[in-house]
Amino acid sequence: MKSRFFIIAAILLPALFACEGDSEEGSEGAISVVLSQDKVDLHVGETVSISATVLPESLGMGVVWSVLDEQYAEVHDGAITGKAEGVTYVIATSADGKQKAACMVSVNPQVAYSVTIKDEKGQPLNSLYGYPGMSLILSAATSDGETHSFSWSVEDEGVASITDDGVLTLGAMPAAEAAFVYDAHSYLKVVTEDGYGCRIPIRSSMLKGVMVDGVYYYQSVGTVVTVEESGSYPIAVLYQDEAAPAPIPADGINVELSNTNGFSVLKVGNTYALVTGTISNISTKLCVSTIGSTQKNEMAEFRIEKSYPIKAAFAYASSSTLSFTWTEGLGESEDVTKPYTVALYKDADCTDLELSYSIPADDGCWKGHQPKFVFTGLAPATEYWFQVTDTSGEDIVSAVIPAKTEAFNIVMVSENAADAGDVILAEDFGQLCWGADELSEAAGIDIADEGVAYNSDTKKSFTDRTAAMFVGITTQYAQRSLTAQSTGKKESGFRLAKWAQGQYARIYVGPGYMFLSTTSYGTHIITPELLNIPEDVTAKLEITLHAAGKLSGGEAVLAVQHNKSFNEISSGTQTNKNKLDLSSNIQTISYSGGITNLEEFVVTIEGVVKGDRIAFGPTSETDKSNANMMLITDMTVKILELTNIE
Repeated sequence: MKSRFFIIAAILLPALFACEGDSEEGSEGAISVVLSQDKVDLHVGETVSISATVLPESLGMGVVWSVLDEQYAEVHDGAITGKAEGVTYVIATSADGKQKAACMVSVNPQVAYSVTIKDEKGQPLNSLYGYPGMSLILSAATSDGETHSFSWSVEDEGVASITDDGVLTLGAMPAAEAAFVYDAHSYLKVVTEDGYGCRIPIRSSMLKGVMVDGVYYYQSVGTVVTVEESGSYPIAVLYQDEAAPAPIPADGINVELSNTNGFSVLKVGNTYALVTGTISNISTKLCVSTIGSTQKNEMAEFRIEKSYPIKAAFAYASSSTLSFTWTEGLGESEDVTKPYTVALYKDADCTDLELSYSIPADDGCWKGHQPKFVFTGLAPATEYWFQVTDTSGEDIVSAVIPAKTEAFNIVMVSENAADAGDVILAEDFGQLCWGADELSEAAGIDIADEGVAYNSDTKKSFTDRTAAMFVGITTQYAQRSLTAQSTGKKESGFRLAKWAQGQYARIYVGPGYMFLSTTSYGTHIITPELLNIPEDVTAKLEITLHAAGKLSGGEAVLAVQHNKSFNEISSGTQTNKNKLDLSSNIQTISYSGGITNLEEFVVTIEGVVKGDRIAFGPTSETDKSNANMMLITDMTVKILELTNIE
């Protein structure tokens, strides 16, 4: 059959495209057809889409799709579906019939099922990056849903080893040199008993990131650092040692630039510096290889846009929050003496405004710290662009800084029985903020008018995005009170209404977080009843949260509340009567940084039954020390295992 096809193709293809180039100069009509792909490989039953463009594009002309031999494939609006094993051509003909283009289609036998490698949380992996000595529990899954046996292997066993049950341990090569940095690449493979499988790249590396002019950038392809014309920027490539990221001496690495037109790298002693020229709107990529390795790793991309007196930088992101800092080259405390306008846009050209704020001169919220502004109430997994303007005279602007919010799926508790692997609750507290229109309809809100000061007589709607203070630093917070002690309750279906508060009912909503505990109250946030857990079983839960504590080494607890009723935020009852159980079935977390250092914590709690709640907050309700201060931005609760109650 294949030989028959090739004979037909040899005869017909020249005739098919003989009309190309026959149109007379100056005549109206298509000049050519351009396809997005000229060759496609797919399996029987699989569909792959290609596109066609008729030139000149000003014609706005479409194409007519066809298949040379419909025995092997079919096409609809550029979507090619394999029908039988073989080779054919998909043809796009301009609507006026004057021009054609062809894509070769190879149809392979149908695959019985596909194989996917997953991480400890059950998320599919396309690649894997980690540090020497790190161990991960991996699993494999097939698309047919059947039970299969799997064989694991690593192509270079010096890079990593893996057990028969999927426990991967990343390796490291020993070296005597103090500045030695290990970096190695290989591939991880898993195969079923039928011979189907998948293969992903893995990397075991001590390379951590890059510090440019004192600003740390986590290693990530696509990281763009804006630099100015005619500047010099100290560069330190960081590696992960036992305690924290540390700079690699210049003698331990090789540094290269992808573009040396307008950029150069100088070695000064045992450090590097990036030197920029006077050419604007160009970029270069910084590639690093460790001594003894030929593998080049892209650490960052530098772009010269123009000379900006205001230097702005992205600080951090959550699913609904973006934070930025800036300076005009003065001391950090001097910069706050200027009036600024900060703006967040939906497009890189800064024409579609999302949010903007005017900040007066001598604003005291930074207290001598470098200005930091938090935009919140943003859409998850969405890209935005930030710019700050000095409005003291002629408007002086910063470069436009891109940033993207993280993905997050809200999950509300229901009474439908869940199973192992299901997320039964997920709340993003960053959405409960200034600008969250629905919060003004939430049950039980009292809104403080002046930052931390609580004033029940002067209340504002959460839809009013103005506030006396803008950001949280180590000594001051911009926040508004959310409490169940309000006498003016509102009936509301808002999801927060099903959460509850601890003995001292004072929870504050700030820009992108929920603020728990003050010098006067040991506040806790309590989940809704976990009604998703089936009857007559106990659940092992995995709870993931992002939180920060005021002091390094400070502790917080997650505690299961059995057989306890609480006044929910939607109730009209004083909640200072709620008593928590903080002595049984608890897990403790410890903070490693200050209040602005959000960390991810993953906690496992067993013995949870239907209707239980989880409380999060300080280790004591009665200790009113301000060391208990903490923030939480989100919480996700997932069932790991279910065990029948005997």
